[in-house]
Amino acid sequence: MQKTVQELAERVQGKVTGDPQTLISGITNKENPAPGCVTFAQDEKTLRALEASEIGCVLVPAQIQNSSKPIIQVRDPKLAWAKLLEVFFPRAPFSGVLSETASIAKTARLGRGVTVGPFAVISDLAEVGDGAAILSHAYVGPRVHIGKNTVLHPGVVIYEDCRIGSNVTIHAGSVIGADGFGYVATAERQEKIPQVGNVVIEDDAELGACVTVDRATIGSTVICRGAKIDNQVQIAHNVTIGPHTVISAQSGVSGSSKVGAHVTLGGKAGLGDHVEIGDWTMVGAGSGFPSGKKVPAKQIVFGQPARPYQEARRQIAAQLRSAEMLDDIRKLRERVSELEKLIPKSPARD
Repeated sequence: MQKTVQELAERVQGKVTGDPQTLISGITNKENPAPGCVTFAQDEKTLRALEASEIGCVLVPAQIQNSSKPIIQVRDPKLAWAKLLEVFFPRAPFSGVLSETASIAKTARLGRGVTVGPFAVISDLAEVGDGAAILSHAYVGPRVHIGKNTVLHPGVVIYEDCRIGSNVTIHAGSVIGADGFGYVATAERQEKIPQVGNVVIEDDAELGACVTVDRATIGSTVICRGAKIDNQVQIAHNVTIGPHTVISAQSGVSGSSKVGAHVTLGGKAGLGDHVEIGDWTMVGAGSGFPSGKKVPAKQIVFGQPARPYQEARRQIAAQLRSAEMLDDIRKLRERVSELEKLIPKSPARD
């Protein structure tokens, strides 16, 4: 595939400086500039390094005006680069075929152009929207609703009564709607609390591989529109994850917690139960929150337990100096002991 610089600029609504008829045959990253390819640079320093290579074209911010290479000025170079990845690596369409080895209940309802892969299962009264793909060995339980153009990758399990919106992607091995972890301790045993709710995943969400989202005890566990969840994340019962929130790998959110809109959780973040995280908050990797903690909107927090970023930095700095401080304290004790020896003793009184 070959595209001119002008054609690429039109695709990303950019402005060309340099030869617009330069042919581009591929796309790469800035670490591996290749002849005839396009990549992006966020700043002048990166662009100057790319100019010394054989790269064919560079996507740059609008404030960069000149280059020895053809450039495309755009508002967000990385976003434009992501869009061009789709140009050079278009996704193959799903087949729209129902595999002969799939098990599809007679009472299930499938829309137009649905793909069902080998050994997939679609249970009684399930509904699958137009253009959706249920790939090999995926399981769709009874009364599950799946919206248009949603993709369940191999081995995904959707338990009964869950609702998955349109344009949702769930990657291999994820389990949606398993029982929440609810028990009442007695003297003899742990009595299970029936988990009779469901999971609702709204439109445009994406869940990585081996994500687990537990069904609610009563009501719904909700993953809101546009949320993006990385691999190996655990979402417990009755949790709400707000719109367009991003959760990185190996994080865990305990029961009845509420994570707001546009929140970022770094890797291995851990939330106790009934935690509330305000909109647009950023949580550093490895941070932890005790049960019931409430974090206001637009905060940057970090640490164990999580603290405002500047406070956490001071605490970490103090910990790093603790060995030095102990040495100083030891020396001060020795000096005090020496000074005490120099103080004359008071004569004993009768």
